[in-house]
Amino acid sequence: MEKSTKKFIDISPHRSVWSKISKTGYSIQEALSELIDNSVDARVSDEKIRVSIDITPDMIVVADNGRGMTEDQAAKSIRLGFSEKKSQLGEFGLGLKTSTSFLGKSFTIITSPKGVDEEYVLEYDEDHWLEHGDWNKYPFIVNMGVEPEKSGTTIIIKRLKVSVTDKLIRNIKEEFGIRFGPFIKNGEIELIYNRELCVPFEPTLIDSQKNDFSFEFKGGRASGWWGYQLSGLNKSYYGFHTYRRGRLVTIFDKIGLTPNQDIKQIIGDLHIEGIPITHDKKGWLKSSEEYQDLEAKMREYFKPFEEKPKRILSGFPASSGKVVGTVRRINMFMAGNMETEMAKIGRGDIIVTEMTRPQFLLGIRRSAGIITDLGGSLCHAAIVAREFNIPAVVGTQNATSTLKDGGRVILDGNEGYIYED
Repeated sequence: MEKSTKKFIDISPHRSVWSKISKTGYSIQEALSELIDNSVDARVSDEKIRVSIDITPDMIVVADNGRGMTEDQAAKSIRLGFSEKKSQLGEFGLGLKTSTSFLGKSFTIITSPKGVDEEYVLEYDEDHWLEHGDWNKYPFIVNMGVEPEKSGTTIIIKRLKVSVTDKLIRNIKEEFGIRFGPFIKNGEIELIYNRELCVPFEPTLIDSQKNDFSFEFKGGRASGWWGYQLSGLNKSYYGFHTYRRGRLVTIFDKIGLTPNQDIKQIIGDLHIEGIPITHDKKGWLKSSEEYQDLEAKMREYFKPFEEKPKRILSGFPASSGKVVGTVRRINMFMAGNMETEMAKIGRGDIIVTEMTRPQFLLGIRRSAGIITDLGGSLCHAAIVAREFNIPAVVGTQNATSTLKDGGRVILDGNEGYIYED
C-alpha cells in the first residue's frame, strides 16, 4: 500500500483579489446604492436616518447619522465576505468593499457608535495595498475624545476610477428616487444628494390611476401596484420596478408581461419576498422555482390588461409627444361664434378640427393636443403645437368625420397615429 501524508497549505487570497472583485459591472448608481443600503441597515429602530451623498469630479462622500459601528463591527467590516446581518439589505459581506474600490482607488471609513467617546478609522489605498498589504495586519485607528452623543458613519472616496459628469450627477438623483422611494415614502430615510432632497419617483399615469394587486406564490409573496402610461421615446421604459425589503433590485422588469408594449404600457412597483437574488443584488435568480411560479401567476393576471390599442387614423406627426384625452370637435367654419366653440375645450381635451386658426389660441392653451384633417409641417396647428409643447397630428384627411365628440383617443405625435383608448 502506498503511503500518503496530509499537508496544510496556505489558501489565503492574493492581495490583488480586492481590486479584482471591484470589477463587478457596477454602475455608479449601483455602487452608491450599496453604501446607502448599509446606512439603511444602520437605522435606529423607529427613527428616520439621514443619509447625505456629495459628489464632485474629485471626491465622493457618503455620510449618515445611524447607529455607527462598534470597535468590533468596524474591524470586521473590512473583511471580505464577512456579515452578521440577517433579513437586512446587506447580507453578503461584499458591498462595502466592492463598491468603494469600484468608485475610487482610496477610501476612508470613519464611524462612531452612540454613547462611546471614540471613533474608528479604516483607510485603504489600492496602490499601497497591492505592494504591502497584509490580511493579518490591517491598520485600525482609534480616535478618542469624540462627543459620545453623536453617532454615524462617513465614507470618503478619493482618486476616483469613475468619470463624474454633470449629466450623470443630474441623473443620479432621479434614480435614487426610484431605488429608495419606498424608504422615503415610509419616512425611514431622508436622502440628501448634493444638498438637494431626493423625492420618490412617480410615473405619469393615464388618469393617474393605480391598481393594487398581490400574489401568494411558492415560497413567498408579492404585492404592488400597476397602471397605464403612454410610451416615451425609449419604448423599453415600462414594466415593474422590483423591490426586495424595500430596496430596488431591477428597473423596468418585464416579469409576466408581453414584450413590445409600444403604445399603452403597464408600469408599476412590485415588492417580492421569498425569491433568492444574485450576490450583487442586481437581479433575481430566474432559474429558481419561486421565480418561475411568480412569473406564471403574473402572466395569467396581466394577460387581460395587455390588449393593444386599435389604430384608427394616421397623419403627419407635426409635434412630438403622446397623450390620452377626450375628443373635442371644433368647427373651424363657425367664425361668427368662435367664442362658443372655444368654450367647449376643457383642460386636457384634444382638439379635433379641419384646421386651426388664430382664433383657436385660447382653446389651444387649455388643450392636451391637436388633430386636424388638413395641413403639413408648417401649417398653423403644427407651429402652434410646437410652441405650446403639445403633440399634434395633422393632415389625417377625415379626423372630423371619424372621431366622435366626447370619445377618448390616444394621440401619438411621434409617429403620427391615433388610437382608440
